[in-house]
Amino acid sequence: RTPTPREQTTTMKVNPHEIAGGDPAGPSAATCRKLVVLYGIGGLSDVGRHAIMAGLEKNVEHITVITEYPDMLDDENWECGCIDGTNPFNDEAHASKLTMVKIDSWKNEQANLVEHFHGADAVISCLGHRQPGWKNKELVTKGLIARDGNKHVIKAMEEAKVSRVVTISSFGLNRGDKTWPHWASKLMRLFFLTFMRKARKDLQAMEKLFNESSLDYLIVKPVGIGEDVVPAGKYFQQEPGREAVGGNMAKMDVARFMVDEAIQPTTVRGSKVVGSAPGTPMSG
Repeated sequence: RTPTPREQTTTMKVNPHEIAGGDPAGPSAATCRKLVVLYGIGGLSDVGRHAIMAGLEKNVEHITVITEYPDMLDDENWECGCIDGTNPFNDEAHASKLTMVKIDSWKNEQANLVEHFHGADAVISCLGHRQPGWKNKELVTKGLIARDGNKHVIKAMEEAKVSRVVTISSFGLNRGDKTWPHWASKLMRLFFLTFMRKARKDLQAMEKLFNESSLDYLIVKPVGIGEDVVPAGKYFQQEPGREAVGGNMAKMDVARFMVDEAIQPTTVRGSKVVGSAPGTPMSG
């Protein structure tokens, strides 16, 4: 049977690869006039904050940021080992390239949301997380928005006729998942089956929405992204049959990969595991 367009995964170029993030030799933003970036709360969502900086690195002409938490850009280190606490909206060199759109809740319908997507070349959506919410109950009450938020994003993108979206999810969600051939995959799967069940269901529901959409999506599944990991300025994609990529990746390097894929897609209607150099030990 010939797959329908919604079932196909297309790899536009094969590159096993190590790429320096922000390298002028990498993908150019010359054809990216407008990028829409969404972030929330939690480790996966934190990557969205970094995607703003990665987009500015690539000289994207304009970035529209949509979030419930604009004040998080004032945090000292953005829960990572790579940011000095500078809110890009307060930087005169960048402020004119940025627009902030604050929303009340992704749980609700957002009036006129589509207006912010008109003219966009691509979207980077970092909504949802995989934390159990023991220390911060808001992670569960307001943070599990991978499905609800992206439902609105997909609708707005389709109405605005924007096709490319790069979104974030997690490895270890599904039974028998061998996309990252590392022992930590089994451990993450155990977590998702026990105290992270709500996060698993939210992320799985989000992936299903993208699979059923008409969009040219890429689901990025990073490994590592610990709060103390310093960027290496490069990222490695997991390829079938190859040594496992390292599980110690900085949030900024994930963001660079997502921006590169938004600007110059290599994979559409599929997913990619991305990490640090093979052999890199897991962070503590």
